[in-house]
Amino acid sequence: MGLAAGFVGGLLGIGGGVIYVPGMVLLLGLNQHRAHATSVAVIVASATTAAISFSAAGNVDWSAVPFILGGAGIGAPLGVRLLGKLSERALIIAFATVMFVAAIRMAI
Repeated sequence: MGLAAGFVGGLLGIGGGVIYVPGMVLLLGLNQHRAHATSVAVIVASATTAAISFSAAGNVDWSAVPFILGGAGIGAPLGVRLLGKLSERALIIAFATVMFVAAIRMAI
């Protein structure tokens, strides 16, 4: 699962959670909440490794990083709070909806 998420994330620039969350739910039997939380912890290592590789190749727009990182620093704690309040069913629907909308937008 880690190899697949790292490969797809590096190749397509997608978040590893697209692979990790369904994989942990379907293959490891984790509940949705635990899979989301575990995914975030694992993504730190894979994202750092990918960022170093992309940066070495000159492909990181460092002028955008502080703005995106600032927003993520605010949004992540808010998302964690909301995650704790959602039922497992609502979380599954929200995750599937985001994946569906992303797929449609990318196809268009």
